[in-house]
Amino acid sequence: MDQAAHGQLTDLSTDECWELITTTPVGRIAWTSPHGPVVVPVNFAVNGRAIKIRTTAYSSMVQEADGERVAFEVDRVDEPTRSGWSVLVRGRAEVRYGEPDDGTLPEPWPRGPRPATVVVDADEITGRWLNSPGQ
Repeated sequence: MDQAAHGQLTDLSTDECWELITTTPVGRIAWTSPHGPVVVPVNFAVNGRAIKIRTTAYSSMVQEADGERVAFEVDRVDEPTRSGWSVLVRGRAEVRYGEPDDGTLPEPWPRGPRPATVVVDADEITGRWLNSPGQ
């Protein structure tokens, strides 16, 4: 492919990263399980500098990610224009039960009870924007 057809990558500021991840309700959380890396799509909400995910009490995320370092990614891609952005959050996960619904909890898409909240306390956030050619 001709180099002119490729877009330009631009690093995002911390504030830009936090602003972008609030624009979509679905991201992916990743952790290391006893069997290797696991990546799961989840509904989430941002509360300050923390990511909140509601899940079942018996999920592998609750069993394996509590107290561990995790990664959380959100992105948006526009295939026709070959543009988009990606934000990566790193931090420690903590499982909480009985978290009050003060408007900061996400609304899970799957039906059923979700009594556990996994809170990712972010200590690092980075992101990049890919501009399409000609933008």
